[in-house]
Amino acid sequence: MRNLHDHAVRSVSSTGVFARLGVAALVAGVGLAPTAQAKPFMDYLKPAPITCAPLSSATWGVAGVLPRDTCNGIESAKGAGVPPEYYYWDGQIIPGKDGSFHLFMSTWSGRDGFNPGWTNSESYHAVSTGGVLGPYQRKGYIWSSGSHKGHNTSALELPDGSYAVVVSEVVPFTIYKSASLDGPWTPCTASIQANGVNAGSDQHYDSNVSLVARHDGKFQIVQRHGLIAVSDTLCGPYKMQKPTWSYPAANRPTIDSIYPRRTSIPGVSNPTYAWEEDPHIWYSGGVYHVIYAGSGDRVGWHLYSSDGIHDWKDNGLAFGPRSYQKIFCYEGSSTCNQWYKMERPGVLLQNGRVTHITWSVADVDKDNQIPAGSNHGSKIIVVPFDGVTFDSDFGTGSGGTGTGGAGSSGGTSASGGASSGGRSNGGGGNTSTGGAQATGGVTAQAGGNATTGGAAGSSLGGQTASSGGTSSALGGTASTLGGTSSTFGGSGSGGASFGGAASGGLQALGGRISSGGAVTSAGTAAADPADASGCGCRTAGERAPSKSAAIVGLLGILMLRRRKRQNRR
Repeated sequence: MRNLHDHAVRSVSSTGVFARLGVAALVAGVGLAPTAQAKPFMDYLKPAPITCAPLSSATWGVAGVLPRDTCNGIESAKGAGVPPEYYYWDGQIIPGKDGSFHLFMSTWSGRDGFNPGWTNSESYHAVSTGGVLGPYQRKGYIWSSGSHKGHNTSALELPDGSYAVVVSEVVPFTIYKSASLDGPWTPCTASIQANGVNAGSDQHYDSNVSLVARHDGKFQIVQRHGLIAVSDTLCGPYKMQKPTWSYPAANRPTIDSIYPRRTSIPGVSNPTYAWEEDPHIWYSGGVYHVIYAGSGDRVGWHLYSSDGIHDWKDNGLAFGPRSYQKIFCYEGSSTCNQWYKMERPGVLLQNGRVTHITWSVADVDKDNQIPAGSNHGSKIIVVPFDGVTFDSDFGTGSGGTGTGGAGSSGGTSASGGASSGGRSNGGGGNTSTGGAQATGGVTAQAGGNATTGGAAGSSLGGQTASSGGTSSALGGTASTLGGTSSTFGGSGSGGASFGGAASGGLQALGGRISSGGAVTSAGTAAADPADASGCGCRTAGERAPSKSAAIVGLLGILMLRRRKRQNRR
């Protein structure tokens, strides 16, 4: 049977079945759509290079935030024990076409204290010519005419190359547009319409508004309570949309919000679930993402959806100052800063990928412990982010793995091989550093070539497929279904040869196998895990062939017919 298997491999390769059918279409046809096995959001954060060395303690703040890089982002650092001249909050970085970086934020005088001083905040513009991390120099008010009052200040580049700045909270929801990051800015007041959506009891829709240009040419916002709305034009009106979710029933919200109803918070013993706010929405890797703050419990969360409206998924805890050693550390240094509050997240997109995250941070409780003239304050901080891996894990073209499959950091494949700590990268599920050879070969033709440390195997009998799991192209079942990669039941560990299926997997061309890999002549469904006794036989209620069996069976028949024609010659 080994020779027959080898002949089938050669036949498929020579006839170009892969080229005509397309592996992605075939995988989708048998229901093996890619499923991301991604990490918590904070695991994509990276230590920040030090902008102004050495780290300094000559500024305000409690011991936990000293020493620090006072040139990272923006803050008012006037010397040890000197109260900040300004407080800074919000913060959105947009790269300029000349290599500069522009920070749009809210600021107000240190003479007013943090609270209630923030209610008189003004929208401001700062620029860094030395790099994305800073330092950022105050340049002036964002718009030059009228009141400069504004809060929840954010910004984005629009598809036509122009720019928009959004303010809300202390002023009506207003969008400013300009052809230049330096202005002039033209405002429009945008309305938000309930549109029959259950928006709950709070009618203050235009608070904490974040804006994204949609992939379909429309514009979408998400506001404080996770209500989403879509408009055909930048200035609205924005009509609320009813989202759908994949959350468990216990976590589905009671209003038409994208925020799950939380029932626990990791690391928080007595959560309040209060003040879920500060959403930030963006689009990368073909997916919409929202991160938002649970300010009452000093945590943040990450959600994502393929179209920004339907099937929202919860990626869980995204950030929080209790995990400061994963968030606020410096490259090449053992120092990490322990900020008490981190809110108002924002992402910096460059070439369509997230490269940095910004947060507003305070060294103590900003609402109660930063009076005017105190030695406490706030700043906007910039943290590097691995957007390439993030989009690979979450994106629609990702190499993310299915449940239990190879490709996740440290993940192991179903029987037949291991990733040995390797992680699938970028658009094809390629095994990176350390991919181990499965019994029947490693790299599937559609899954890319194994790199550093990976061993190339049969072009059809590989370990990594484009779906990101451990299925080979055309071969066995993906790891999510419990099987081993094989090509037409190929030589993966425990796999059947031509006409069988790996134990626990899908049936192939009409064979069934026992856990030892024996093939019967007239097949039924493949043995499930309960049938691993050496027989795999089923007499009553035998399973109907799956779509994958039909496809593989059809291809197998074509191979045999081709072989017969060749023999006749």
